[in-house]
Amino acid sequence: MARKRRAKDHQGHQASRQTPGNKADRPRLTVAQAKEDIQQAGRQEGSPGMLVLAVLAVTLFIGFYYHILALQGMQQLTGGTPMLDHHVSGFAITDVEHLAERMDDDALGQYNWVHITAGRIFPVMLGLSVISVGLWTLRTKLAKWGAVVAAVIYAGLEIWASITREAALHDITEANASLASTLTVLQWLIFAFLIIWIAAMLVLKFIGRNNPGLDTSMDPQREIP
Repeated sequence: MARKRRAKDHQGHQASRQTPGNKADRPRLTVAQAKEDIQQAGRQEGSPGMLVLAVLAVTLFIGFYYHILALQGMQQLTGGTPMLDHHVSGFAITDVEHLAERMDDDALGQYNWVHITAGRIFPVMLGLSVISVGLWTLRTKLAKWGAVVAAVIYAGLEIWASITREAALHDITEANASLASTLTVLQWLIFAFLIIWIAAMLVLKFIGRNNPGLDTSMDPQREIP
């Protein structure tokens, strides 16, 4: 009986000694491994990120052509008088009359052509930029839908505003000039808001990808409990 007890006690002691050893044999996650996993996840996001950057680049090019080359180039036909599109703070009926006096039928036709080409493409591309950046960076469905709604509102408003500006030049009345001026101011306000929003979303995305929350001064081989 005594021998059997001693044998059981010996087996229990051996089992208790092996338990800590088993814990030590478990794989541990180190800081270096965690950073590598985060970087790999970031690389997997490269494809949508490149698509977003491509949309932004096209939008920037169209915006430069529309506002700098086309609309500012129209001033050569008006003796240096700026287009109504660039009256950020609005305009009065006298401004419309002043511009209409300097635009003949050819100039009005060119103005209309600019609006139905680049003037339609640019707001749509800016709207797509807001949507693509929003879907890429925002997390909640409500925020993503907010980006879609804001993009649609801006694109529709700018196209409507360009139509009213042309109407004001063809039919110079106080009502037409007031409507065109109001829509132009709203258009520029929403435009400024969207540009700031896009920049903020991209900055936050960049900070989030490059600051995973791990202290860089930590030992790379330090185990994470």
